Amino acid sequence: MSHGPVLEVYLDHLVDNFNFVKNMAGAGVRTGAVVKSDAYGLGLTSVAHALYKSGCELFFVASLDEALKLRQSGILASIVVFDADIKRASGEFQRQKLVAVVNDRDDLKSIASAAGSMPYYLNIETGFSRFGLDVESVTSIERDGGFRHAWPVCLFTHLACSDNPQDGTNALQREKLLTASRAFPRVPLSLTASAGLWLDPSYHMDIARIGSALYGLNNARIYPNPLTPVVKLKAPVIDVHHVPVQQSVGYGGTFRTRRSSTLGVLPIGYKHGLPWACANRISVRLGSFIVPVVGRIAMEYTTIDLTDVPDAAKGRGRIVEFLFDEFGVDELASAAGANGQEILTRLGAGCPRNHIATALRSTG
Repeated sequence: MSHGPVLEVYLDHLVDNFNFVKNMAGAGVRTGAVVKSDAYGLGLTSVAHALYKSGCELFFVASLDEALKLRQSGILASIVVFDADIKRASGEFQRQKLVAVVNDRDDLKSIASAAGSMPYYLNIETGFSRFGLDVESVTSIERDGGFRHAWPVCLFTHLACSDNPQDGTNALQREKLLTASRAFPRVPLSLTASAGLWLDPSYHMDIARIGSALYGLNNARIYPNPLTPVVKLKAPVIDVHHVPVQQSVGYGGTFRTRRSSTLGVLPIGYKHGLPWACANRISVRLGSFIVPVVGRIAMEYTTIDLTDVPDAAKGRGRIVEFLFDEFGVDELASAAGANGQEILTRLGAGCPRNHIATALRSTG
């Protein structure tokens, strides 16, 4: 029995989601997996290998360190690194056959001056206002011959409002990317990430960069959620005790018992990534019973109300589920006023992970 919280990661469900989004993107679209930030907290190499064995041939990471971990673990697929010091790391990129991302003119100069060819994605700034060269700069550089010795292997941009199909920013960004592409005939384009899959197919283009949807997060707010939950969060009951009516529970007395009550204490708190803000706002599952979280969530502990649970079902060592089929990461995020990505990365960093690889299926 575990004496603390455990985040269970179901790798076969992850593969199911990859196959689902791959089919959504369409036969002519290359689907890549975004595994940055330790695969959204779920374990970089374990997640990547599950996808790699199932046919994924393109991965996106945030840093050179993440890319090197994948290479060292035996991933031979194409790996694109979103952010790196290209000038200093060009040799490593070439030795490990990694794909860089050009975010500005300095990156482009580093690519052009590297000893040997370096494939790269060109980031086009279309309205996200973070990194990338705007369309005017790209046109100017092309006109001056700046891409002559360093031709991109892909042009991409990042949709800012793809979770809202009615937002006109989506079409504006698409048109800006298409405008930039006129200088690069036959170079593949990448526009959509997870939520963008639910926009019309004109947004899918050549390469889809899928992150959140792989992990079961419903950014596009499609109901019922067609994605498969990938994680479950569990913790054991470590203490059961009785308290009288009108007894305050936890810091600040934010909950007071309305009757003589039985409380259970669980060894999980905001240290482990369980949001402080969801205190008194969520329920958990204990066997076939749904019971409320009561009082504030502490650094290492959470309290639940077991009063309505039969004595035989509420002893120490019983396992409580915080994330389960009917209440997943998105629901927990909503209760906490957060987003699913934040919840997942915090839980992944704060809890021991148990990777469950059951019957991984090859796409052939």
